[in-house]
Amino acid sequence: MCNSITRKLSVYSTVAYFYIKRAIGHHPLFKKRWTYERDAEKAFEQLISEIPSDKLFVHVAFSAIKRFSETKEAYPYLRDLLLENFATVISQAFTPDARKSKVFDPEKEVPAYGAFARLFFKDMQFRNNDPCYSVMALGEPGFSAEDLSFSSDGIFRQMIDQDYHCINIGLEYVTCSLMHFVEYEQQVPYLRFFDDTYYIQTNDAKKKITYPVHSNRSAYSIKGYVWWNKIRLMKDLAKTDIVQSFNIHGVRIYCFSIRQLYRFVTLKVQNDPYYLIKW
Repeated sequence: MCNSITRKLSVYSTVAYFYIKRAIGHHPLFKKRWTYERDAEKAFEQLISEIPSDKLFVHVAFSAIKRFSETKEAYPYLRDLLLENFATVISQAFTPDARKSKVFDPEKEVPAYGAFARLFFKDMQFRNNDPCYSVMALGEPGFSAEDLSFSSDGIFRQMIDQDYHCINIGLEYVTCSLMHFVEYEQQVPYLRFFDDTYYIQTNDAKKKITYPVHSNRSAYSIKGYVWWNKIRLMKDLAKTDIVQSFNIHGVRIYCFSIRQLYRFVTLKVQNDPYYLIKW
């Protein structure tokens, strides 16, 4: 009983911290208003050109791109810049509503999170048939559409093996969907893992698949969400050289090897299965 209360208090304190911080950040007095700066554009483009990989996974707070783009067309600017420097660019394309419909059409299902992802969706050349956690790509990712994202030999495992790099633009904390893969791989105790049935809709055909999903254990969730302690993760990563951190005229940028982040987080979770959510 005591452990359950402690866990719940930990979750609620974590969520309260992030909600208060977000509320302050969204207040008109504190909300950032990005303005274009030529020096910032040069520094940003130089940083992009120096990432030591030709394969990139992107997480973007899209409004921050206004700092680097003189025109209002921020998306084409970022897309073209990335394609000039990388053979493959990948974005998450998560669609949690598929849990309700049990049907996923990779050509029509618009990603649920992020303005960049929704615009990227219109240009994508590849998307895998993963009902809830698909990824999209421009370029030649070398993946099969049949590869699930978090399976043992799926897309995130292949991204680790191919040493993709990840960039966070305009985000306060280090962010990477890879950590979901670690949770699946390590079968963390705050999630329940089970197989469910879904249908992949392509053209006029439906294909039935058995799909591994998870649900959140109530002792660790609020309104169905489990919250990672990103502050703790940032502090621990700061003791390593895994993440390169930049501040270009107020825009925070993090760059790192997905392989290195995977090894770091996996070791932490193996030593403490609650590492990602412990406050």
